[in-house]
Amino acid sequence: MKFLFIYPTSGTWTLAAKKAISVGANLPPLGILYIAKMLEINGHIVEVIDLNAENINEDTLKEKILSSDAIGMTIYSDPIPLNNSILLSNFIKNCDPDIPLIIGGPNCTLYPEKALLDLNADISVMGEGELIINPVVDALEGKRNLSTINGICYKEKNEIKKNKPAEQIKNLDDIPFPARHLVEKYEYGGYMLGVKIAKGKLTSFLASRGCPFRCRFCGMCYLLPKHTSRSINNITKEIDEVIDAGYKTISFVDDNFLQKKEAAEKIMDHIIKKNIDIRLWIEEARVDSADRRLYQKMRDAGVEKINFGIENGNQDVLDYYNKKITLDQARKAVKLSKEMGFFVNASFILGAPIETKQHIKNTIKFAKSLPLDSVNFYTLEYGYGTQIWDEAVKEGKIKPDEHYVPANSKRGLGNFTEEELANLSMKAYRSYYFNPHLWAREIFYAFYKKDFRFVKMGLKMLTS
Repeated sequence: MKFLFIYPTSGTWTLAAKKAISVGANLPPLGILYIAKMLEINGHIVEVIDLNAENINEDTLKEKILSSDAIGMTIYSDPIPLNNSILLSNFIKNCDPDIPLIIGGPNCTLYPEKALLDLNADISVMGEGELIINPVVDALEGKRNLSTINGICYKEKNEIKKNKPAEQIKNLDDIPFPARHLVEKYEYGGYMLGVKIAKGKLTSFLASRGCPFRCRFCGMCYLLPKHTSRSINNITKEIDEVIDAGYKTISFVDDNFLQKKEAAEKIMDHIIKKNIDIRLWIEEARVDSADRRLYQKMRDAGVEKINFGIENGNQDVLDYYNKKITLDQARKAVKLSKEMGFFVNASFILGAPIETKQHIKNTIKFAKSLPLDSVNFYTLEYGYGTQIWDEAVKEGKIKPDEHYVPANSKRGLGNFTEEELANLSMKAYRSYYFNPHLWAREIFYAFYKKDFRFVKMGLKMLTS
């Protein structure tokens, strides 16, 4: 069969509730590339279109759709990418109402039936798709019945049917490396506001899946209940393949890359021994990972950027979230990261049910007290599968079919209205980014390192 995977555009990256910046070819769609590899191994022809990286006109897109046997899409739950996906799925079905449309991703795992209806799709994959996709193809080719495949929701004679969930993949080493060659036509580089952040050719990389922690606002434990890791030998083998293919920047997109410090050290040791010029990005890390020995190895291996989920500047709010970190750990991690020369970003969440205006002032003050290079000020959302969503449903504040609800005092979900939180988020953004001390520090770093990429991006953010 000939498969066409389309990665819908997300369009923006959120800095605050009312402040989002445009993104382009940021990171490759790794999930799609894993699925594509499974199909290629079985002899199928696969093409990938990344709408974040390519401005394709409707006529060309229609031509590609009509020349394919099936279409695949990754669906996220955030409003902007979800709406873009719905528009795209409608376009696909207008081109050919009978073409099989297979969807997967976080939204399909959380709301498989609803996703099937919203996207006018034929099959919705719940959870990891690598071991599901080829059985689905067999069903499309008439070799088996969809009812025999765990982990999918599908339409049959205008009726929606939902099969048993598939087991989470136990051994990630069994999964072939992603088909990166399918997106080599694109120049990924962490593009934001037209500025390329990465040096050279960039790819994303996954060493583990899930997170063992159970923060109350996070739905990861629902999406991937178990934290699973690849073997060091399997990871380093793929790293060698990536380096040999000419990539100069590797972005580790694990949900918690530094969870196992010993494993992270071995990965860094392997890269150090290769003695090559490469840049490493760590997209998700906890501040309790801060360890001088590990961070020195990260520096020596080529880490240049790290993102921390600090989430709040008040210990009682962190404890409410079950974050299991302290403010002192946050200070230590950021300070150590800057000592190593990393570009450091941190995310904060405003609007916990126990938060007051003083709490929010404390968070802004705390963020400004850290030598961070950039921050995100999100507002709390009650997402399906999170502990706070479950609690709100039990208390009658959210209906079971409301899957994505912003914090709002009008509904008993916190002490601020949705509009008040949005305004406080923007206030935090302005207070942080229009701070002359921040820019003095960033310009100093830029001249010291003779690297003005991040300053250039920051200036564009302020003027956008």
